[in-house]
Amino acid sequence: MNTILLLLPPLINVLVTGIFAFVILRQYISRRRSYQLYWSISLLMAFVATLAYMAMLMVGPTSEPGTYFFRLYYALGGTIMPSWLGMGSIALISKPRVSRAFVGFLLLLSLIAGTFVLDATIDMARLSHIAGTPGTGTLQPGPWLVMTILLNTLGVVAVAGVALLSGWKMLRKQARMGEIRTSNILWANIFIFTGAILNAAAGTLARFLGLDSIFWLIMALGWIVLFLGVLLASRRSRHSHNVATAQTTHTDPVKA
Repeated sequence: MNTILLLLPPLINVLVTGIFAFVILRQYISRRRSYQLYWSISLLMAFVATLAYMAMLMVGPTSEPGTYFFRLYYALGGTIMPSWLGMGSIALISKPRVSRAFVGFLLLLSLIAGTFVLDATIDMARLSHIAGTPGTGTLQPGPWLVMTILLNTLGVVAVAGVALLSGWKMLRKQARMGEIRTSNILWANIFIFTGAILNAAAGTLARFLGLDSIFWLIMALGWIVLFLGVLLASRRSRHSHNVATAQTTHTDPVKA
């Protein structure tokens, strides 16, 4: 019964990230926007990382398979994933050539960071008490820590920065865009910004409140808020596309 309760919060994250990844990946297949591809990659990383965490608990954290699952969880979810979420935001506002340059650099950093995590020394005593917590302090300090801080910082700055920049630009535009109110777009950016901050600060908030066990619940809340923001932004994108199509159809006569 205790094990089921410990698995419930990560399971919520599996469901949320899985649904989120499916929706964004379907949008990418339909529209072929690079930012949707990078967001899908980051969400799939979060999905696999959370599954690895659950698998670790089921086989035993300190068992040999358990340590492998922990490293996979930490490499994907704790270290690499936030930077790819940020990559999606960068691709949203940058030219394809610039995005490709960033992707090449990020691939190199991700490979280095993943190698460092896989090679880091594990504090087995801490690992034995990881259930329900993010696992902070389980890896002994080393090069992986520098890469984790770097990639997490880049990811959060990119997601939050692009959201704030987009919101600021909308404040300078007209009160309405077609039939979509500017306030709806502003709310989308507010949700994306808030979700990114919640995810980045989940571990800190859990420790600040003295309840490491709520880490996964804060993460789930962050993903849900971020998801709502992306859905609101997608509504605006679909509307803009439909308006442009209608205008083209109205302007250009249909040839028999």
